[in-house]
Amino acid sequence: MSQDANRGATVCFLLGLPRSGTTLLAHLLQQHPEITAPPEPWLMLALEAFGRVDHRHPAGTSLIETATSEFLGRIDRAAVSRAFADAAYGAYLSSAGKRIIVDKTPRYWMVLDYLDLLYPESLTQNS
Repeated sequence: MSQDANRGATVCFLLGLPRSGTTLLAHLLQQHPEITAPPEPWLMLALEAFGRVDHRHPAGTSLIETATSEFLGRIDRAAVSRAFADAAYGAYLSSAGKRIIVDKTPRYWMVLDYLDLLYPESLTQNS
């Protein structure tokens, strides 16, 4: 879990293989009055792909890749991605009137290193 010091928001990532019981666990967790567990947002998978361009983009893949690489090469992409994720989770929590969000996207196991980069303070439970 990760706590946003500014808002008091806590993000909890619930990971697992598909069909492993994560939906049931998320449903049970959100019975707590301070917890919300929206359907799989896949937010961190989208952020991990931030800056990559689909080869079918009509504006021209090579032009976009060159421009974004130059621009993104001058910023801390991890810090920007973390700020965006915190803002998105915080806005969702605010609209739900809750303090803790459980992001239950089973396929986050594919980007564990990225989650650790953005949320190094998160707790990890291996079983």
